[in-house]
Amino acid sequence: MLVVDGHSLAFRAFYALPVDNFTTSDGQPTNAVYGFLTMLSQVIETERPDHLGIAFDVKGGTFRNELLTQYKGTREAAPEELLSQLPLIQDALKALGVTYVEKPGYEGDDVIATLATMGETAGYRTLVLSGDRDAFQLIDRDITVLYPGYHFKELRHMTPEAVEEKYHVTPAQYPDLAALRGETADNIPGVPGVGDGFAAKWINQYGSLEGIIEHADDIKGKKGEALREHIDQVKLNRKVNALVRDLDLDVTIQDLTFGTVHPADVESLFSTLQFGSRTRKKLLQTFNDAPVAEYALPETASSGAIDDPMVDAVDSPASLEAWVQQHCPVPASYESAPDASLNVVGEFHRETTQCTQAVEQSWTLVADGSAKPGHVRIDRMALMADGHAICVDPHDGTLQAMLQRVLDMHASTLVVHGYKEHAHMLAAAGLHLPMVLFDTHLAGYLMEPDFQGDSIQECAEHFLDVEVESSDDTSQGTLDLGDDTDGGDAGGRCIRLAAYVTALGHCLAPLIEEHRQYPLLRDIELPTSRVLFLMERTGAAVDRSRMQGLYDQFAVESEQMKQLAQEAAGHEINMGSPKQVGTVLFEEMGLEPTKKTKKGSYSTNAAALQTLFERSEEGSRDNRFLGALLRHRETNKLQQIVRTLLDAINPADGRIHTTFTQTVTTTGRLSSVDPNLQNIPNRNADGREIRSGFIPGEGFESLLSADYSQVELRIMAELSGDEALIEAFRSGADFHRYVAGLVFGIPAEEVSADQRSHVKAMSYGLAYGLSTYGLSQQLGVSTREANDLKNQYFQTFGKVHDYLETLVSNARKTGYTETIFGRRRYFPQLRSLNRTARDAAERGALNAPIQGSAADIMKIAMIRAQRALDDRRLHSRIALQIHDELVVEIATGEQEVVVPLVKDAMEHAVHLAVPLDVSTGVGPNWQAAAH
Repeated sequence: MLVVDGHSLAFRAFYALPVDNFTTSDGQPTNAVYGFLTMLSQVIETERPDHLGIAFDVKGGTFRNELLTQYKGTREAAPEELLSQLPLIQDALKALGVTYVEKPGYEGDDVIATLATMGETAGYRTLVLSGDRDAFQLIDRDITVLYPGYHFKELRHMTPEAVEEKYHVTPAQYPDLAALRGETADNIPGVPGVGDGFAAKWINQYGSLEGIIEHADDIKGKKGEALREHIDQVKLNRKVNALVRDLDLDVTIQDLTFGTVHPADVESLFSTLQFGSRTRKKLLQTFNDAPVAEYALPETASSGAIDDPMVDAVDSPASLEAWVQQHCPVPASYESAPDASLNVVGEFHRETTQCTQAVEQSWTLVADGSAKPGHVRIDRMALMADGHAICVDPHDGTLQAMLQRVLDMHASTLVVHGYKEHAHMLAAAGLHLPMVLFDTHLAGYLMEPDFQGDSIQECAEHFLDVEVESSDDTSQGTLDLGDDTDGGDAGGRCIRLAAYVTALGHCLAPLIEEHRQYPLLRDIELPTSRVLFLMERTGAAVDRSRMQGLYDQFAVESEQMKQLAQEAAGHEINMGSPKQVGTVLFEEMGLEPTKKTKKGSYSTNAAALQTLFERSEEGSRDNRFLGALLRHRETNKLQQIVRTLLDAINPADGRIHTTFTQTVTTTGRLSSVDPNLQNIPNRNADGREIRSGFIPGEGFESLLSADYSQVELRIMAELSGDEALIEAFRSGADFHRYVAGLVFGIPAEEVSADQRSHVKAMSYGLAYGLSTYGLSQQLGVSTREANDLKNQYFQTFGKVHDYLETLVSNARKTGYTETIFGRRRYFPQLRSLNRTARDAAERGALNAPIQGSAADIMKIAMIRAQRALDDRRLHSRIALQIHDELVVEIATGEQEVVVPLVKDAMEHAVHLAVPLDVSTGVGPNWQAAAH
């Protein structure tokens, strides 16, 4: 028989799983329910019990509170997010046919003790699953406690031998040991200075607690004195920790069977909890003693069937053509231009386009290889259509012409997982991939931007609720196809993945259509992928000697700063060790710390060191140490950035081929990896010098930097419709000075530098969802002063205030926010019972529409700029996209055409109440092109 401490397991489940990842659309946390059931099922599958009983505490006091008034008095109240789930756990147990037991006036521990005793009396080997050490007193030859370790799976079987090995007493003596030691968690005081070791020594010497008390006068020293002073407390402790083993629970052993599942109740509850079909099936298999098929649940909206295709053989162009004609859908229209995929976007169309039927009638392509720019390869590819699949070698010279014809003719009905990655891999075989119908990777991202699944397997598991084996290689830029689990049948694996992608398409298309996201996929995300493919393939040219010179310069200065810091400290120090730095600052130099870290030590982060540096007297020992330390950290970081760039230079062409990612940031902004070019500093002179290492390549004469000016604030003016803010842009004056004059009620020319910077921070803070506390930290003022500034700002720009307020309240109702172009981000935590989670969701809801709109505008600008360059048949090309900036490599003799062309494409990406403004600069390197 298995007896379970229900509250103990619920608490462990709640703290083991992040509540943010387990919350229904209406804000109900489910992490404790999910964790409780899955942990319990693990134990059932491992131990295979015949009988099962769950014990729960009942609200209200017990007899122990009468014995010891402070009993458990120091325990904090359970979080509301957990308390709301306890009834759901009990409902789930009832639906699964599991008996749970409560007894008013007694603790769950007493129920556990009684159930375990009932099992032992009936001749059952009994297991007690509990994280409470009081259960150790139940242990004997027939009762074993399953005691969880740090990880739940590390369940230690506490037998009599295990108790004696750990505590050096028998299980029957353990309550005596606990009475002497006390129990901090239950607020039971023990004998001061007496822990497990001394308690066990006395018990072994005198036999029991009674024997110890009889010989209390014989025990010498401070511990003996402490024992005599606390004998009454120890006796009381022993009464309190004794478990009751003979309660009338109104249940019998026969009542503790399980396996009779109530399918309708399971379906209703699990649908409410929004558990996927895979979770439901797994739990049914554990708790059901009948075949699972008897209680098969209907497929949920988020699940998809994986159909095994009929595998056909293709070995010639004729057989390939015949297979395509028989199985692949015929496109409604065919664009004959070889690079039509670059011209699919005119203007963004907000209307919802039906795509479900088109995807259901589509075909699927999966390429197996690596899509990392500069290291691209393709090994094989699978095609699947109409329930049939083939695997072909794209390098087969006899098939390539027909493959290209198939792509040209049928790409408009094609589904892939990662268009950009497939464009790279097919290009490695000399094949061109036109624009496709649907990308399941991008579609999954549009549906759930917070989900960070990259591989086909991860997306299949998440959206289809199926269990698949995945690869350890999930690096960005490589389409992870998983381990070869077919005994070397790589072609079979590729076909299986095509089946996953087909199912993903059928699952995601109706969701994309229902949530009005297909225009984003069709008109923004897919064409952006095409532009990024061209940028990644081209790469950015680098002056290696310039980069090496910068690296050496930063390395020398970093070492110099290290020497200066150690001279000021008076000894050698590991500059990267927060502990050693803290010892020098707070112990040796006696400085007053600014704040503590979460682990309790004093902070030595950059902000704390800067504060200490500003407090220090110029020329003092601590001033010299802090100055050198700060500069060392800065130069060391710059050195590491340059080293990363040097290591990323492709020896074949001397260029850096970063991977631009569309599915990482929750707002829709692009990011880059391998290397990350967006972390190159632009706010200090040394960081900007790194940009001087990026140059035009052979055949190109200069670089163009085109940068949006104040794009987030212009979007905020558009979305809020605030006339005063719109007029501030239209005035032509210094925007931040003009706004500061309105906020403080003074002429713009009288605005001080501090007033201007404070209002600038306020404006951007609102656009980024910055809290009042965050603003106060950024400005170095009190929270009250920051709040006063915010109130002044809102008095001036009332519609901005109304817009932001409406934004959160509407998101709380609908569950999501939208950008100008309809990009959604969902915020279930807006209804969370946890204030911290709710506040974070509110900040995200304030941030998402503005940042997301800026991301959409930049993507449209990239598409328009690329199309303009192609339409004019220019050789100039987009090299980089960093934040709100495009960097274009200008071909010889094309500057006068390219600069206005790119500027126009960016400024007319969208029409706002406040026109977009783009600053441009041209130079022999990226830094020189700054403006």
